[in-house]
Amino acid sequence: MALYAAYRHIPVISIAAESAQVLAARQRNGTAWAMVRWQPSARAGQTAGAGFQDGAGTGIFTRPRGGAWTVAGLGGQPSGCAVRIPHAVRRQWHLPGCLALEGQAVPRLRGTAGGGVTGALVKIALAQVGVADNPPVTGFSRPDCNPYTTLVGNPLGASSRHCKTSSNGSYFHGVQDVSEFWCADFTKWVWKQAGIPGLGALTPAAASFYTWGTEHGERISFGGTPRAGDAVVLYPPATEAPNGSYADHVGIVTAVHADGTVNLVNGDFLGPSNIAVRYVAHAHLSAWASRVEGSKGEKWALVSPHP
Repeated sequence: MALYAAYRHIPVISIAAESAQVLAARQRNGTAWAMVRWQPSARAGQTAGAGFQDGAGTGIFTRPRGGAWTVAGLGGQPSGCAVRIPHAVRRQWHLPGCLALEGQAVPRLRGTAGGGVTGALVKIALAQVGVADNPPVTGFSRPDCNPYTTLVGNPLGASSRHCKTSSNGSYFHGVQDVSEFWCADFTKWVWKQAGIPGLGALTPAAASFYTWGTEHGERISFGGTPRAGDAVVLYPPATEAPNGSYADHVGIVTAVHADGTVNLVNGDFLGPSNIAVRYVAHAHLSAWASRVEGSKGEKWALVSPHP
């Protein structure tokens, strides 16, 4: 835990030691690997707590035969894709291939998805696919520089140091990026652009969508029937009920299919060369959530923008 804390430059007291989930593996040459997932402690505070989401709460460690443990990197999303983990170890941990959860062509909308606010929300979300960190990074241990944090006014101590400016057509131009884990900021920005009112309860923490939903009269439980425009909030497997304290990630449902699968747009997702807004089609939510987080039994809850 001390290695992870030092790597993240956070105090050890901000980590809930009892939350640790550990996967271990060993190569034939004797090299040991461990993937350890933590949650923030009650003493972490909102800013530090938000810093555990989007795969940053997972540390990946390695130790050569007879050597000492070192940090290979952070988990990221999809889990483990920011680290060069040997194929045999990835197989033991049942991690997905790093291109398996992305790369599908973004559909061209004919009109809008259902029209009205929902259709506008989906159109806006899809138009963001490919907007990426600037400068580019290939891991979550470096500055996570994005425009959405600036646009929704949620810096919470985020820094513009090392960050550059972004552009995405008519949506924004010349915006100063700042560094912050940004799945929640992205989702909030899309909802805001679509005209969803009263978003003041939403913060850089994915779990704040639960808080917003309950404040607007939603009864939120795990599972449910997704609808286009919904925020899907991911929680660690041991979570007993959805809550506003901590969640792993939040993304946006952009389509629901007759077979029960969904299309999703997610901010702060790692790709081959950068962290960006990414699209995935025809996902079964339970299986997709577990694969993204690298933890079997990952739970999910839905928050509607139209409670």
